[in-house]
Amino acid sequence: MAKIAVTIGRQYGSGGRELGQRLAKELNIPFYDEELVDMAAKKHDMSSEVLHNVDEKATNSFLYSLVSGSMGGSTPPFYYDMPINDKLFIAQSEIIKNLAKEGSCVLVGRCADYVLQDAGANCASLFIYAPLKDRIERISRLYDLSPEKAKDKIVKTEKKRRTYYNYYSNQEWGKMTNYNLCIDSASIGMDKAVEIAKAYVTARMGD
Repeated sequence: MAKIAVTIGRQYGSGGRELGQRLAKELNIPFYDEELVDMAAKKHDMSSEVLHNVDEKATNSFLYSLVSGSMGGSTPPFYYDMPINDKLFIAQSEIIKNLAKEGSCVLVGRCADYVLQDAGANCASLFIYAPLKDRIERISRLYDLSPEKAKDKIVKTEKKRRTYYNYYSNQEWGKMTNYNLCIDSASIGMDKAVEIAKAYVTARMGD
């Protein structure tokens, strides 16, 4: 079978991370989410704690645009003067491209679909979503929050994700035409969502 990089964009509370983990297990391939932050910290000798605090958050700098298209492995001379958000995006982009070259994997968030567009990788981009009421119920259950606090958490988190994605890519976060497959996880349940995702990815792998 051909190797493939599966990228997962997700609405907060839709279960995108769970789907990614289960899909990776079903396909017996590596799964990467927050692990990408730790890998970037280790590779570039940066604080993992600091990087986790700025993960998937955009900066106010436009320096990243000068290098986002040339991530060939060499560190730009002005890299060390960049805001930490830009450093993390550049470091994660480099790691994402390398992982896609090495073999099949599942990558959650971090503009991975955009990063891999011109990397010559076989990439299947998924977007997982669900109605707000279902996401409120899920977040309330997972974090023991009231519906009001869960909704507030969802709204704030999604605002950050949207800003991050729209800032570091030339695309619109959550726009259907940006992705190969969009799945409403609430309408069919997580088991069926994983089944559909696996069927699509397997077809793309040539099995």
